Amino acid sequence: LVYQKAYCECFVSPENAHKLAAMVAKHPSMNLYAVNNCGREIREGLEEGGVTALTWGVFPSREVLQPTIFDSTIFLVWAEEAFSLWTNMWLNLYEIDSKSYELIETIRDTYYLVAIIDNDFTSASDDANLWEALLEVARVI
Repeated sequence: LVYQKAYCECFVSPENAHKLAAMVAKHPSMNLYAVNNCGREIREGLEEGGVTALTWGVFPSREVLQPTIFDSTIFLVWAEEAFSLWTNMWLNLYEIDSKSYELIETIRDTYYLVAIIDNDFTSASDDANLWEALLEVARVI
């Protein structure tokens, strides 16, 4: 058997980062980590630290295999790299005074990289899962 928790990672505006944090606050099985390019963090639904398995396998006569984890410390390192890609990769594609260049600068300078984990991988209810909760937030936005 292979188990997997629902996991979503994306860039969002500051307003939407706070809406997602409010969504997670209503779902005790969910955790949210978010960080912007300046290092400002939003955390909801978790205690400090936190390494959690996202996928793992259970097979007869073998130890539990845990191939994918989420580590908040490593997420912060990845966030630095992810934000640098806005500059190193995307900004280089556009002229400095173009609207596209300004948009990418705005995203890089203001948006949050957000990771949301739904730890309830056994729930049969669609009402409690991450994807339904995200759709509900999207209807409000």
